[in-house]
Amino acid sequence: MSVKGDARSEAPSSGPGRFPRLLSACDRYAGLGFAGFVLLHCAGQALRARPEDALPEAGFELQPAWVLSVLLAIWLPFAVFAWRELRRGRNSRTAGIMSEKARAVALLERVTLWLVLLFTVLHLTQSVWPLLSGAQASSDVRPELVAALSSTQHGAPLLAASYLCGVGAAAFFGARQALRALGEPRPRALSRAAVVFSVLAYLLGSYAVIRCASGVILP
Repeated sequence: MSVKGDARSEAPSSGPGRFPRLLSACDRYAGLGFAGFVLLHCAGQALRARPEDALPEAGFELQPAWVLSVLLAIWLPFAVFAWRELRRGRNSRTAGIMSEKARAVALLERVTLWLVLLFTVLHLTQSVWPLLSGAQASSDVRPELVAALSSTQHGAPLLAASYLCGVGAAAFFGARQALRALGEPRPRALSRAAVVFSVLAYLLGSYAVIRCASGVILP
């Protein structure tokens, strides 16, 4: 009787035990997945921001099935990760033993996370929701975004400036997550590679935004 009772009592625990494992997986991998997505997305958008005759059609990244897959595979885990990061905050004892430079970097990382979340909501509202809701066809998403980035508010390109700020925040935060995933201690070459890729992502993303907002940058 006691053996059966023990078996019955252990069975339900396997279900609740999966949730902490999912949260742990988000903590470990969502930030790294975000960093990889930022680099690839910025590279793809820079390619499509070349002169008008280059890839004028809507690419696979604007197909609703692909967009929904990215939301579920990348952004949903990242949203869980960001929520836990913001709730976790900084332990006062840990902050007390951190160097001044480490505290400054941690504060900057937290600020850029907020910027990334705000930028993500803006971008999803402008491009992703109209696509998934059927308000825009795949072929209309990019022209509508280009028109919005080319516009001015009170005489200034505020939307384009906010996109540049969002790209910078995403590149920095992605680099921090890549460095965190590498652990400590890590080879200096890998640290430099993570920084180089983040700078490359920022340059590619900035090129795409400025090209869409104002025209050709480079001949």
